This record gives sequence, C-alpha cells and structure tokens, in this order.
Amino acid sequence: MRTRSRDSIVNFRPDSPVQTSRPRRLKMRLFITVVVLLLAGSLCLAQDEFSEVEFSGFYQRVQGFDFQGVQGFEFESEGFNGGGFGFVFNLNPFFGIFSQTSFLGGVEQSGVKLRFINQAQGVKLTKRSDKINVFGKGGIGFVRHVFDFSGQESVDYDTSFVFGGGTEIKLQEGMWLMLDFSRQMMGLPQLTFDPEDTWDSSWIFTTGVSFQF
Repeated sequence: MRTRSRDSIVNFRPDSPVQTSRPRRLKMRLFITVVVLLLAGSLCLAQDEFSEVEFSGFYQRVQGFDFQGVQGFEFESEGFNGGGFGFVFNLNPFFGIFSQTSFLGGVEQSGVKLRFINQAQGVKLTKRSDKINVFGKGGIGFVRHVFDFSGQESVDYDTSFVFGGGTEIKLQEGMWLMLDFSRQMMGLPQLTFDPEDTWDSSWIFTTGVSFQF
C-alpha cells in the first residue's frame, strides 16, 4: 500500500535488532485494551443453556503482499503460504469470540528472508443450518516480523487487522470443512529512519478442518 520515500533508505543490517518505536508500543497497549473490553462485553451475550467450543487447524495462502522502500528488498503482489490453528468460544448460537495464530512462510530476496507470525482475536458471527454454516468475522491482533540473514534473526512487532467471512460444510457430526476468504492489514517493519508507519493489505485464503463440541 503506502511506501517510504527512497530518500530515507539506509543500509539495512538484518543482524541488528529492529527497534520498536513509541507509537508501536502505544498500538500494542491499544490492542490489549480492545481485547479486554471485547471479552468483558461478550459476557453480556452469553446464554447459560448454550456453550460450544471450536478448534481448527488450517492452511493459508496470502496473495497481494507489497513491500517497498529498501533497495534490493522490494516486493509487489507477492504470494506465500502458511498455516496455523485457532479456536472459537461460542457464547450463543450466532455469536462467538475467536483467537487464531498463523505461521506464514513470507518472502525472500538478496539472501534476506522475512517471515510472519500473526495472532488475532475478534468476533465471529454465524448463521447456522444442519449442513452449512455461513459466518463473518473481524478482529485485531499483532504481527511478529522475523528477519533471517545468514542464520541470524531480527524481530519486530506491529499491529494487524483481519476481517472477512466464509462457510463451514459439515463432514460428519462435530467435524466441519472450513473455507475462509479474508482481508488482512498489517503494519510493516521499520527499516529506515522515516517515522511514518506503512501498511500492507493482502487477501488471505484459508481452508481447514474445524472440530466443534
């Protein structure tokens, strides 16, 4: 999406830790506050006679990743794969709280590899039927950027958002095939002296199996 000016480019040393700026620390505090408020508010929607937990394992395909601003380490409409796991605590038949963790393969160029670990929490709304469920979801979380250069790692953190929806197709009692099409926005690592935050917005295709009990 947005990119840094090339005038701000400096020599990137992957063996030097990427510093987390004060605005990013504030974002992390905001993330924690939102999660606490979300969990507290969801208790008002809980039904004593209904309780369901979902656990899922999934494969993901990220498409449309853009990153520019450091010469020799630039990407446009890049795609990569990953996978992860998640769970949903359904407080009533249509409302649930989800948490998911994704490990994404990332991109590589000029001997530098950038991988992502994305963790998000949010709300899942579900329209249920006997064979097919339709759902929408939205949440906030944080992304961990992991740089790998000649076996040395450097780590940075930023905020991420996810929203989308999909379907669940019943395979057998308590077991569902999950198909999810979502949009993810995440902050990109700071590799220059430019203080302006930059973001990427990519599509994520997810397929997996959900166990509901």
